[in-house]
Amino acid sequence: DVAGVLGIHHYLWIRLDLSWKSFMVTRTKDLEPPHEWRSLTSEEVSKRVADVFSRLKLEHVQFGMDGVRNVWLVKPGCGTRGNGIKCFDGMRELLCYAAGRKKGAIAQKYIENCLLLHDKKFDIRSWTLVSNWNPLTAWIHEPYMRICTESHSLDADSLKNHFKHLCNRCVQVKSGKYEEQDSEEDGSMWSVETLKKYLEENFEGGESLWKKVEDQIRRISLMCLHCVQDLIENKEGCFEWFGLDYVVDDNFNVWLLECNISPDLSMGTEVLPCGAASSSSAERQVLDRLVPLAVRGVFDLLSSKGAATSSWELVFCGKEIKRESLQVDQLPCLLASSEPVNSDGRWCVRAS
Repeated sequence: DVAGVLGIHHYLWIRLDLSWKSFMVTRTKDLEPPHEWRSLTSEEVSKRVADVFSRLKLEHVQFGMDGVRNVWLVKPGCGTRGNGIKCFDGMRELLCYAAGRKKGAIAQKYIENCLLLHDKKFDIRSWTLVSNWNPLTAWIHEPYMRICTESHSLDADSLKNHFKHLCNRCVQVKSGKYEEQDSEEDGSMWSVETLKKYLEENFEGGESLWKKVEDQIRRISLMCLHCVQDLIENKEGCFEWFGLDYVVDDNFNVWLLECNISPDLSMGTEVLPCGAASSSSAERQVLDRLVPLAVRGVFDLLSSKGAATSSWELVFCGKEIKRESLQVDQLPCLLASSEPVNSDGRWCVRAS
């Protein structure tokens, strides 16, 4: 049952389109409607079903992204660069694939109502850096968008096409349609500015929509760090660099896909190139992009130059907490007591 609202026998009856209903009928004398529905007219049943789904929308946070195709992603337990990831819409095939892997696998619900750019799926790679675990000090760098090279579709025949579903650059670069440039027309990797321009041209209030996405990315990043803060040994002078991947749905809600402990820092597009020295300032502005800026910024943070010269933005500055009192179940209290450091939305815990 879903939150005591909709039983499986109700679900089987209202989902007449399910291909496995005939499978159920062969094993029972008859698949009859739930007994409390037998005396109702079709209009009354429809109203009850509509009421149920209205309640589910309020009580089930992931109701919108679940969709109706029941598509799932299965990832290897220790894979990288998109290797071994497959899409499934059938439980039997999913279990066979997952159980057949020697090191296990992770099944993750596919976000079926994902926001599309020119009819193509995309995700957001955001770098988060921790320069100190206690007191927790977190920094975020300018993110970038990774775009699939083929139009999105959840048709059964398209689920095996990785160029429609996996946004990893290592996957998309194998497509003949992959384009290196940061271009709204046909680029496969966009900067924040390019996405802002697209949103402003295609949605009302495009600037505010990106701000909504950015705020969610920051908050989710902080929640991830709080979840593991008591599990990681703090070492002075060291840092952790994470790559967090997000998908945005068509209501501009942000969903975390995964957190990479060793993010790919290879460079080969206008968004992530190698910043070579150039006598031309215009060339320098194009070439000197995220990876070189981020790498130099880390050393600025850890050196005497400090944050003033770094390209990383401080988003969280905590207060030292004794290890014996640092517990995961305190996370809601910590976030509730968080206050912005300044008007830019940086956060600081006022822990006692």
